[in-house]
Amino acid sequence: MNIFTRLILFLIALNQIQINGLRLPALSKKIFKFEVFYETRCPDSQRFLLNQIIDANEKFSSFIDFVLVPFGKANYTWDENNKKWNFHCQHGAQECYGNTIHNCLISQKPKFEDHFPFLACTMENLMISFENAANACAKKYLINYEELKSCANSNKGNQLLYQAGEITNNLVPKLNYVPWINLNGIHTNEVQQLAEANLTYLICSKLKDLNYYCSKNNSLNLNSKLSIILNLLILTLCHILSHC
Repeated sequence: MNIFTRLILFLIALNQIQINGLRLPALSKKIFKFEVFYETRCPDSQRFLLNQIIDANEKFSSFIDFVLVPFGKANYTWDENNKKWNFHCQHGAQECYGNTIHNCLISQKPKFEDHFPFLACTMENLMISFENAANACAKKYLINYEELKSCANSNKGNQLLYQAGEITNNLVPKLNYVPWINLNGIHTNEVQQLAEANLTYLICSKLKDLNYYCSKNNSLNLNSKLSIILNLLILTLCHILSHC
């Protein structure tokens, strides 16, 4: 998808939906599943988790599932001598460790609402070490971090990261950017670009296809417009540079 197409999609989103104050349909079942393949030290993953998922989950949690898979563009080889997998992550050893910690918590607490606050917290500041961030976030959300570290340094943690890698490497089409976003098991350029630019709009547009409607407002305030415009420019630049 070229830059001009992305801009057109963005302008549609900007002019059709209000980011705040939505009135949503009363739905009693989960109708959308977003799978997000990400890396714990990737700035683009950070932006998506903190700027898009948090907001969308607050509005749509009753009928949306988020499935998080921490792995991304890592590689792995089997170490026959030590009987374990060796991993090489795009942003270094800290990312491999962070990905493993995230996989361990997802395994321990499978419900999105139980693991996401900690996961997002550890990615708020990528300038500090993952270990320091995780320690602080564990205290904030009453997570037993010693138990998580034990998992991460064990065969179980090694296998969990390997399984995340197998899921990631078997994606069709193949992952070539992080975060990689699937909607109901399908990846398209439109879903990828709209989800990153304005996940709330994407969800509302899909609801409309099912004859449900988010309430509309005549306009966004100036601050909201500027914020979304800046977000799109950052996204476009990141895609050009293939930052993650």
